[in-house]
Amino acid sequence: MTSPPTDDPLICLCAHVPESVILTAVDSGVRDIPALREATGANTGCGDCLHDLEELLE
Repeated sequence: MTSPPTDDPLICLCAHVPESVILTAVDSGVRDIPALREATGANTGCGDCLHDLEELLE
């Protein structure tokens, strides 16, 4: 059985950080990856989400 699609996809699977948390951080003034890591915990595991995070910061 598969999970239904979500309107808030996980961007960082390791830390279980959804897109909405990333966008909230960006809206609050986060402008780079180190600050995004600190604010959300994203990109603190395997690093596979780095490209997606960079796109959301643009």
